[in-house]
Amino acid sequence: MDNIKAIFLDFDWTLFDHKTRCFNERGVEALNEAHGKGIKLIIDSARSYYSLKGLGTFELLPIDGFVVSNGGAAFTREKTLYADFIPDQAKDGFVALLERLGLGYNLITQHDTYIKEVDRALIDSFYQVYYEPYPLPISAYRGERVLAIQVFTLEKEDSVLKREAEHLGLLYNRFAENNVELTAREFLKSKGVKTMYDYLGLKKDEAMAFGDDLNDIPMFGMVKYGICLGNGKEEAKAKAYYVTDTIENDGLAKALVHFGIIED
Repeated sequence: MDNIKAIFLDFDWTLFDHKTRCFNERGVEALNEAHGKGIKLIIDSARSYYSLKGLGTFELLPIDGFVVSNGGAAFTREKTLYADFIPDQAKDGFVALLERLGLGYNLITQHDTYIKEVDRALIDSFYQVYYEPYPLPISAYRGERVLAIQVFTLEKEDSVLKREAEHLGLLYNRFAENNVELTAREFLKSKGVKTMYDYLGLKKDEAMAFGDDLNDIPMFGMVKYGICLGNGKEEAKAKAYYVTDTIENDGLAKALVHFGIIED
C-alpha cells in the first residue's frame, strides 16, 4: 500500500447519514484506527465549524485539520491558515439592507454561527431539511469577521438582494428555496487541500479523500485516491478514483480496508 499520510473527509452522506441522522459507526471506528497508525484526519466540509462541532464530530474523531464552509477557511488547532472573510464594510452594508427589509439571517464566522430571527416559519422550514445545530442569538455576536451571510428569504426578494450583493462585490448563491448565501468569493474544497499540503508538508501521492457530491469533485482532483460513496452523485462517481459501498453499508470503512489502510 502507498504511504498515505492524510485523509480528507466530507461530512454529509459520507460520515453522517441523514436517513438516521447519525454518524456511520463503522466509519468512525475505521477512521480512529487509521489515525492510530499515524494518518492525519482532515475534515473538508461545506458545513461551518459551529455545525460540525455542534453535531459532535470532534468528540468522535481526532481531527488534525479543518477546512470548513466549503473551503472558505482552513486551520489547525494551533493556527488559522486562511479565511476568506467578507470585508467588514460589505458585511455591514448588506446587514443594514436586511434589517430594513425585515429579513432573518445567519452570520457565519470561523467558529460560530449567529441568527437574527424574523420569520420563524421560514427558519423552521429551513432547519427541518438542513439538519443543523441551531445558531447562537444575534445578541451574542461581538463583531467577529464573517465568512458567509445566509438569508432566510424566498425568490421574490432576489432582485433587490442580488443588486445590493453586486454593488458590494459579494457572490450570491441561492442554494435552497428558502435561503441564499453570500460570500466574498467562490469557496472550493480544493483550496483547503492545497493549503493543508503546504502547511503539513504533504504531497498529493500521500493523500486520499472521501466524498459524495459535486463540491467534492475539486477535492478528488487534489489527492491520489478520490473515493466516492456508493450513494453519491453520478457526476462525483465519474470523477472518483474508486467508488465504494453506500454509507449505510459502511462504504468508508470498506474502502479503507480495500486500500490496506486498516485490516478487516
